[in-house]
This record gives sequence, C-alpha cells and structure tokens, in this order.
Amino acid sequence: MAVDVTDGMTAFEFDKITRNYKRALVAVGSLEQHGRHLPVATDLIIAGHITKLVANRLGGFVLPPINYGISVEHSPLFNVSLKYSTFIDLTHDLSLSLSKRGLKRVIYVNGHHGNSGALQYVMHYLNQNESDKEFSAFSVNYWNMMDIEFDHGGETETSIMLAIRSDYVKMDLAKPGAANLRKMKRTYQALTNNPGSFPKISEDGIWGDPRGATATKGQQLLDQIVENTAKVILELEDLSS
Repeated sequence: MAVDVTDGMTAFEFDKITRNYKRALVAVGSLEQHGRHLPVATDLIIAGHITKLVANRLGGFVLPPINYGISVEHSPLFNVSLKYSTFIDLTHDLSLSLSKRGLKRVIYVNGHHGNSGALQYVMHYLNQNESDKEFSAFSVNYWNMMDIEFDHGGETETSIMLAIRSDYVKMDLAKPGAANLRKMKRTYQALTNNPGSFPKISEDGIWGDPRGATATKGQQLLDQIVENTAKVILELEDLSS
C-alpha cells in the first residue's frame, strides 16, 4: 500500500507507520518545454504517476516530489532549472533527513534525463557517519524500464501522457520534431546534457513524431514500466541488504 505523507498525515502517524514501512519513494521531475502539445510539467506528471503505482504495489511512503530538475540543455527554449550543485544538495539533505526518521531505503523515481547524472551518485554524497549504516538511496530512470526507445515529446512520451492525463494533451497541435540528425546517434547522446544543446538537435524541442500516440499504447508502456520498476527496486534492496 502506498502511504502518501501529504494526505493529512501527522508526525505521530508517520513515526508509527515507520515500524512497518522502511521504504520511501520520491518522484523527480523537471519544468521544461515539451513542444506545443504537452505541458511543461510532463516529466513530473509521469514520474509522480509511476511513483504512486509502484509504491502501491510494493508498499512504502510517497514523499512530495522534487518539482524542478536540471534542464539547462533546453536553453533558450523554456526551462526552469536548478544548478547541479543545488540539485545534489537537495537530494542529499532529503536522504539524510529521511534516514534519521528511521527509513532504510529512499528511491528517487526520475522523469527527466538531465537529472540522471546527479541522481546516480546520490549515495556518494552521504557520509557514512551522517546516516544509518543500513540506509541506502538510489534512483531509477523510468524510461530504462521499458523496451521501446524513448523520445522527447514524440509518440512514446505523448502516449504515456494520454494514458495519464489526456486532458493535458493537445493532439491538434502535435507535429513531428524538427530534428537535424545528420551526425551519429552517439554524438547526440554525448551532447544532450550540455547547456543549450537540445535546440541544436531539434529547433522546436521535439525528438520524435507524436502523431501516432494513443492512450492504449501509453497504458501498455505504463504497465511495463511499473512492473519492471518494482522488480528493480526489490532486487536493488536485496543487493543493498
């Protein structure tokens, strides 16, 4: 069962529930452009939805999400970003604070590629003397939990959004991305986290073609993502014990 700490929970109730629940999940998103047809909070909406479904399957606390991420690669297109150091400090402080509340695991469910570099080292910034020796924190990128290739505002991401919040998707404005992919894919993968790099790849901020997106495709992807994320978390916890 998912235990949402923002759903009227008191401090007494939190401490009582930690006797049985030692796991907390935190969605991590971003605020950035996703073309004309998807909201700027797309990454946050998807990560938050997956987080609740996974917590409901495994059991655990659902903490308020981290709304902002590292999205400077989209500049000068719309983004509201944190500095790398600020983001690291934020996840460090959250992890440390939760470890002092008796939790043993914190899982950051990441919805934005630009956050992954900082999140993969979340435990590196926790001094062993700061937290419980049995405590661990790690992150999972939801797009790694599906077999299909990911995009940005294309068919995959748009389908997932249609399955979650179709009222937020403006399919009448969906169009193929203006991607200029004349170089090797590996070149773009190395470039995409640099400030201002994404518009060099796609002038309109879309990678892919959203016109074939459907809610049915999105639900199938969500089912796969939730199942694989739950399995990965259990295996990570087993390796950490």
